[in-house]
Amino acid sequence: MKYNTDVNIIGSIPDYHLIYAALPLFDKGDSLFQVLVIDNEYNLRTEKSRKRFLSALNSAFITKNIDLNDFVNVTLKYFEGDEKSQALILFWVFSLNNRLFFDITKDVFLKYYYQGRAELPKLDIEAYLKELIYNNEELKGKWSIKTIETISSKFLTVLKKLHLLEGSRKKSFCFVRVSDELLTIFIHLYLFRDGRNHNFIEDDFSVFAFISKEQLLERLKVIGQKDWIKMNYTGTTLRVENVFNSKNIIDGLFGRL
Repeated sequence: MKYNTDVNIIGSIPDYHLIYAALPLFDKGDSLFQVLVIDNEYNLRTEKSRKRFLSALNSAFITKNIDLNDFVNVTLKYFEGDEKSQALILFWVFSLNNRLFFDITKDVFLKYYYQGRAELPKLDIEAYLKELIYNNEELKGKWSIKTIETISSKFLTVLKKLHLLEGSRKKSFCFVRVSDELLTIFIHLYLFRDGRNHNFIEDDFSVFAFISKEQLLERLKVIGQKDWIKMNYTGTTLRVENVFNSKNIIDGLFGRL
């Protein structure tokens, strides 16, 4: 997966209810283009901005895996009216689909979160991006200082709109509560992840659960006892599996949640 700056566009979306409303329309042929670009029902100012929004949504939240897209849409529908839960699902999906967002989140945001830091400074993200560019041939000479500053600012904006940060000038961490239902969804998203480490506790995505490794095992035992996932822990290796196959995962899982 190559790096891109979709985070800038996602950070510029004024109201994330637009995303929750738009995603289910992607599998309905040209209806989203009609609603978003032609009819401008989301009231975006120019046709160019509407097309950029459509392109970014497609890149950030839609995959070639139809089962995964269906799963995400059903989970968002299931938590309709619970915006913080919807936002957390969106955060996980964007993290899986966007390499840059994943890396900044893992290496800076979540690192500070687990350290118990109070704030996430924009300058620390800028420093991380400069080091990332220095160590990555793909990015050398590609992004200007202005672009780095914009990415850093928009990254913080995305996390604030997803209820993971708060504050205006200084961004402080929000407490993130992950229910058993959300943890189950997180595990199923991990199982959709391409190239995942089959030892869950060694997979980079495991830290995105907002649960310490010590607590995570106990929480997984709880949802395993509810028959929402299958798990096997040997002391060093933790394997998790779907209870349902890909064809009935949505009806089967959400019939039990």
